[in-house]
Amino acid sequence: MAHLFRRGRLEFGSGSVLPGQKRGPRDVPVEDRMCGIAGIWGNATEHRLRAMADRLRHRGPDDENFWRSPGADVGFAFRRLSIIDLEGGRQPIANEDGRVVTIFNGEIYNYRELRDELIARGHRFATQSDTEVIVHLYEDHGADFVTKLRGMFAIALWDEAERRLILARDRVGKKPLYYSEAGDEFVFASELKGVLAASPHLAGLSDQAIADYLTYGVVPAPQTVYRDVRSAEPGELLIVRGRSVTSRKRYWHLEMLPKTSLKREEAIERIDRVLRESVRLRLRSDVPVGSFLSGGIDSGIVTAMAAEEQGAPLTTITIGFEDAAFDERPLARLVAQRYGTHHHEVVVRPDVVADLPRIVAAYDQPFGDSSSIPTFYVAKAARELVKVVLNGDGGDELFAGYRRHVAAFINRLLCWADGPVSRPMWRLAHRLLPRPRSFRSPYAFGHRLVRGLALDPVLRYFAWAQDVFDAAGLLALRKPGATGDRGRCFDALEPSDRFVTETMAALTACGPVDRMLATDFATILPNDLLVKMDIATMANGLEARSPLLDHVLIETVARFPEGLKLSGFTTKPLLRELGKRYLPARLRTTPKRGFEVPLVRWLQGELRDLATDVILSRDGLLAERFDRGALQRLLGNSEGLEPARWSRRVWMLLVLGIWDRVVLRKKGSGVI
Repeated sequence: MAHLFRRGRLEFGSGSVLPGQKRGPRDVPVEDRMCGIAGIWGNATEHRLRAMADRLRHRGPDDENFWRSPGADVGFAFRRLSIIDLEGGRQPIANEDGRVVTIFNGEIYNYRELRDELIARGHRFATQSDTEVIVHLYEDHGADFVTKLRGMFAIALWDEAERRLILARDRVGKKPLYYSEAGDEFVFASELKGVLAASPHLAGLSDQAIADYLTYGVVPAPQTVYRDVRSAEPGELLIVRGRSVTSRKRYWHLEMLPKTSLKREEAIERIDRVLRESVRLRLRSDVPVGSFLSGGIDSGIVTAMAAEEQGAPLTTITIGFEDAAFDERPLARLVAQRYGTHHHEVVVRPDVVADLPRIVAAYDQPFGDSSSIPTFYVAKAARELVKVVLNGDGGDELFAGYRRHVAAFINRLLCWADGPVSRPMWRLAHRLLPRPRSFRSPYAFGHRLVRGLALDPVLRYFAWAQDVFDAAGLLALRKPGATGDRGRCFDALEPSDRFVTETMAALTACGPVDRMLATDFATILPNDLLVKMDIATMANGLEARSPLLDHVLIETVARFPEGLKLSGFTTKPLLRELGKRYLPARLRTTPKRGFEVPLVRWLQGELRDLATDVILSRDGLLAERFDRGALQRLLGNSEGLEPARWSRRVWMLLVLGIWDRVVLRKKGSGVI
């Protein structure tokens, strides 16, 4: 018989359906889903499962639960954040005969509709939960059940009859899932720290991942910073037999073709209808739902629709800075006033020297997006008010909201001057142009545009989108004449641009703007932006929902003609047009500023001593792998890089060095 243990003793869980368990007709709790999940196929002892759950406590601070298979070789651990049915309902949960058991992190937004369909086909439900929907869908459709789900999720499902474990990650990658099949067992968890809690020996570093981190600013899936631990990819389904992955399937891909023929007005109507439905589904909750209101178009439209759909006043949260250049409170306030929300403004006076180590440690592996700092602050502030928040994530990647998308549009206009023959001309022009002094100015955009046009399409993407370390920059960091595995860092590695190369190779029939958008969806969105939001919110016990990343909306907009998405020099024309129905004119016309921090000022001011100490430390990962002289030259900007590019490179190394101290060498939350 399967076992469930909780708080130090073995017992059945009254809120879960487990093998051999009966449930009365009135016991119908609704399952809550936001949580941390973990499991072992192998030596699934209570001690190891409990250690994994303890490391994931922040993802589910309200409760914990455990399950082991009849042979006790398969075990699940579950940490709970109560969102729906606060008094009852607990994972894991099983089907009628107890042979299929599942846990998952996320939300299935169409679970009510799926449940009604399953009941009509003769299935008997013991709960009102979306978790139970998963097991019954599996009974009908096998591993293809995942294609029926509309939501965000990381799922683990054990089929006792087939002796197989199924893992699935949502289409876009909103919920993380890490695993290892090293040795004679299979281990998985919502975060890397959960995997390492069960198997500390898996913490061997990957030089390939470190090189890729310095190129992308993050470690791209499916690899992680640890050689023997992988990340499930967005839209991927894994089948595990005999404790090893025997099948990998991408059940969903972003498809840009064929195009839908429609007019601009029709496109606006479709976006309005599908996005409103997406917002309505994401308001399902038994606890209050709030909204991150940044002062941008994306979060503004989501907030407006949510306020209209919810009826009762919506709670909105805006983070502000004393530096007016980075403060969007006045714009957010306009939306809050229009819709009568319960609006909260939080002014952040960051102590970045003190807070940075804790934020770096939360990401488990090097994570170089500096906007993780304000994201962490706004999540912390929101958790004081609500447990669930809507956000505007995905609007830029879906509707062409970055300046690189405008650059891609200009690239299309200049097709006559784009190719191997013209690139030397652009390289010469770039060398002759003076270095820009700021990042956001029109001249800085033009300077970066020219630099990109001088490169082939893959390297151009990095120049316009990532712009951290290129291949030459990586080689410049290498220790000259070094020997040994650590001294050979960056030798005999795969090229870091391989992910972009593979993505663009499949997009040759698309135009430059669509290629840029699709590459964003394959790289930056799942590996950076969604990781940032998941870790920041879950570290604070908060659930974030992203209506603009509903796969039905994504599939609708992706097939729009490229000219509808961007036909001039103004970003997000479709959302700006839709915004006329919902937003004040001032907000629709204000240039995008992004969720940024004053990185250059920090690195030249309050972070200068810390950066010097960490990057030039004589022990640790940076000292072992990189040339000290090269690090000194970078800190002093001897190459004369433009300030924004210089600050990003220094920041990447600073984060890597802090991560080495607080995660690898476990020197606590401080780094001095």
